[in-house]
Amino acid sequence: MRLLLPLTLLTGCNSYELFRVTGFEQATFNNNADILFVIDSSGSMKEEASALALNFEVFLGQLTSAEGSDVPRATLNDAVTNYVRESTENGSIIDYQLALTTTSANYASGPSSGVDDGEAGTLTGDIPVVKRGDEDVATAFRTNLVCETVYWKDSDLTTDPGYAANADGSCPLPEGADIPREYLECLCPGGWVESEGAGNEEGLEAALDTLCRASDAPPDLCWDDDDDPDTDPGYPIVPGDAGSESGFLRPEANTLVVIVSDEGDGSRRVPNNDADIAAYREIFAEFPQLVRFAVIGPAYHDNDGTCLDGAQTWGVERYQSMTAATGGVYIDLTDQANGCAASDWGENLTKLGELLNNQLTCFALEGVPDVATIRVYIDGGEITPSELESGTIEAGTAVWRDGWNYEAADNAVCFNGAAIPEYNADVRIYYRPLGGVPRELPI
Repeated sequence: MRLLLPLTLLTGCNSYELFRVTGFEQATFNNNADILFVIDSSGSMKEEASALALNFEVFLGQLTSAEGSDVPRATLNDAVTNYVRESTENGSIIDYQLALTTTSANYASGPSSGVDDGEAGTLTGDIPVVKRGDEDVATAFRTNLVCETVYWKDSDLTTDPGYAANADGSCPLPEGADIPREYLECLCPGGWVESEGAGNEEGLEAALDTLCRASDAPPDLCWDDDDDPDTDPGYPIVPGDAGSESGFLRPEANTLVVIVSDEGDGSRRVPNNDADIAAYREIFAEFPQLVRFAVIGPAYHDNDGTCLDGAQTWGVERYQSMTAATGGVYIDLTDQANGCAASDWGENLTKLGELLNNQLTCFALEGVPDVATIRVYIDGGEITPSELESGTIEAGTAVWRDGWNYEAADNAVCFNGAAIPEYNADVRIYYRPLGGVPRELPI
């Protein structure tokens, strides 16, 4: 619904002057987030799977708790605890949806010849889409992850004879760095995943397959629309899969894909040994939702393959290219400066959390603005630009007071402090684009 700005908001301006100053109306700011986690379900993910369940899930439960009421465990990394405390207030404005799938796009390698949960972009869990306001979000999502998504190799499981459920039957997180069998038995009385996913991890394809399944009107590029079997490209989804995961993607919501894998991408729409992800970028761009990628993957930078641990360089470069192209973040699983030891998951999760908050407090503009003409309104009231409190813009250390500031590197308006819009606020951004006339009058 268009906001009609009265001329009194711009004292002394007539209609023509208002057109010249603020003639371009940006679409409404949106703080809805549909977050898809694509988890590597191959047999080499034991350490990462334990880190996900013990660290990542507690953090996520904190970030997405409607009240932020859970108390962080003292055994968690301080970085997680500190970030959770800092982000609780911001997290309360996020209208989130969470879902899980795996990097297995080749469903022929699963326990059945058909598509099993988590394969070819299908979602896992009895409640596949966990939403803000659902009862016990953290436990619901943790159960989907631990019981329905991650592959636990039986011979690698440790035991903890002293582990016991709480008096109310809930399952406390185990101490230590491993997931013991007793915890799985408590959380997953119906069993857990004991079949390894496809050896070729197709993170980009799996994410695409989920979005194609979740959309009621997906792009034609999702599948092969040629009925000739001789030219079948081997895509894992067909037009009949459209809408099969409806309810996850919401119109105009921000979509964040988080891929967690110790391998690079081997998705089928790009030839092996080719790092060019143009084919996938083209299809993701066809969705009406803004799709952003975050990857927690092998450490590989500047052609240094020290910490690849068998991952293909071109596969890692695909993920790095996708995160860079979508304004996301690539996070190293291992620490190159520390002999390729496992990286600090507290720091990893802080980076991911920063991206989540930034996605919902910064709004990318459709055109490059004449910055002096930017005007921002929340629920009909004008918000003044932020003043610099400390640091410098050049060094990337700027700390802003309440208000908004323009981030040139991202071509985005970012909200700060008390000016961050409340949940479902009506936000309007007007500006005059550089190098052209305004495309639309705000009055």
